[in-house]
Amino acid sequence: MNFGRKSILTAFLSIALVLSLLMASGCGKEPEKNQPDTSTAESQSSEFAGQADAAVTAEPSTVEKSEKVKEAVTDEVSTEEASTEEATEAVPQTKEEIVELFNTAANKIKKNAAKVVKNYEKRTVNNDKTEIPGALESFAENMIPKVMGDDTKPTVWATREEIVAEYIVPEQNYASKLKPEWVTSAVCDDKGDTYEITLKLKDHKNPTAGVGVGAVCDVIETHEVSEKAPFVEEFSTQYYSCVVKATIDKATGNVIHTNYTTPLMLIMRVNLFGTHSGTMGFTFEKDYTITY
Repeated sequence: MNFGRKSILTAFLSIALVLSLLMASGCGKEPEKNQPDTSTAESQSSEFAGQADAAVTAEPSTVEKSEKVKEAVTDEVSTEEASTEEATEAVPQTKEEIVELFNTAANKIKKNAAKVVKNYEKRTVNNDKTEIPGALESFAENMIPKVMGDDTKPTVWATREEIVAEYIVPEQNYASKLKPEWVTSAVCDDKGDTYEITLKLKDHKNPTAGVGVGAVCDVIETHEVSEKAPFVEEFSTQYYSCVVKATIDKATGNVIHTNYTTPLMLIMRVNLFGTHSGTMGFTFEKDYTITY
């Protein structure tokens, strides 16, 4: 395919713009959390089809972030948390037991944590998953790493409002709605005073908050891009090999450390002075310390 100078520049700027939008969507959520329309739900893989309605409650599109956060803060969980005795029982063995332990502990973060520190966020370009038109390749190799630079300075959230708004899953009053059927493997290691949990998630195309990968990770939703960049004719995400790790204090049942690794592919077609298609592969890793 031949690209003129203007076409090359326009296509590259389109990619850069989409990346900047993704930075706003995937690495620092925008205030609104509108749910995608039915066309997005239809693109879910078969493992997750039909489960979105049961797992996610849509929020009104006109509600501002501050109002949603306040609402989430006042929305108390009706059931009691697991007791200290339950947290120190025999090591969970089955996938169901481990997921239940993780969900119970993770969902105490937004209710009880006094402080959450995001220690770092790493963003890696996966070149083996990236296919950009040859004329744009040299530009992309130089610019994408700059756009996708790491966050190495710790970020501290010390109020409940901040924790609800910023911690996984952003702007929701839960940190996990994970189901065993969305997990390929679950391991719980007894480290003496703590449990070390490792969860490997099923691959998921176009996840949404509260479902599959989106039930326990911060994800880029397709509608977030289409709403901000109308020149993007097609856009989809493919999350694969995602891993969630958590350290749980056995005496209290509290999560004290988490790590989320989410590799994904972005598949897009943009139309600006010509149609340009390509894929980009990235891995996001977020690391947190939680105190109570």
